[in-house]
Amino acid sequence: MIGRVLLVVGLLGIWLIVLMPLKLVALAAGGAPVLGYRDVFGTIWDGRVYGLELNGVPVSELDVSLDPLVLMTGRIGGDWRVSDSNLRGSGAARLSGTGLQLEATQLVVTLERLGLDAVPGLDPRERVFVRLDRLDYLDGRCRQASGSARTGALVGLARLYAQDGPELVGELGCEDGRVVLDWSGATDGLSLEGRVSFRPDGYDWQARVETGWPDFAEALALAGMQRDGSVWTAEGRVSLDARAGDQNPG
Repeated sequence: MIGRVLLVVGLLGIWLIVLMPLKLVALAAGGAPVLGYRDVFGTIWDGRVYGLELNGVPVSELDVSLDPLVLMTGRIGGDWRVSDSNLRGSGAARLSGTGLQLEATQLVVTLERLGLDAVPGLDPRERVFVRLDRLDYLDGRCRQASGSARTGALVGLARLYAQDGPELVGELGCEDGRVVLDWSGATDGLSLEGRVSFRPDGYDWQARVETGWPDFAEALALAGMQRDGSVWTAEGRVSLDARAGDQNPG
């Protein structure tokens, strides 16, 4: 008799977890003030988060499918998928207290969404492809990051000068609590390298370009880069929350 009661109670508990509203989980995790969303609908199996902001970048809709077994441990974990006008991606996430882990994450984002739509000559519709194998955050600081990013944005730009531009590729990592991306690219007559360091509200960047293309050198000068012989350097700061940060060298 007791065994049957325990079985019924256990099945009832599983049933309640399966049908648990996603909003209840979100409220338990701190609600909109902590997670930064406008509203939440659906169950933990098939939920949607609207009006979310990720590092100051607005995301119109995020689909979420949480793992009930992870919820029973007092943490939040599961799969997510984002689909927006110039941002899409998917992956797995774990949230516990002040800790956040991302795994198997794929992102495709346009230059416009990254705040680079005002850079002369670059097509704002060009895409950046990001593969994030793992990212661990604790107390707002990056503890571990591995992955890569690539973009062909400079290929189209170089065509404006009748040249073959390189694909830019980069590796993600952690330094001083920040996620950093070290990138580079090279072709005949042009080599580039630099770093992007991500802040909670945007990112800082620096770039070094060496080129023997006269017309392209003129474009670098117009972009505000500083020249030392055949080498051009620049750095800047972009704020994604206001979308009005300083995108020029400084």
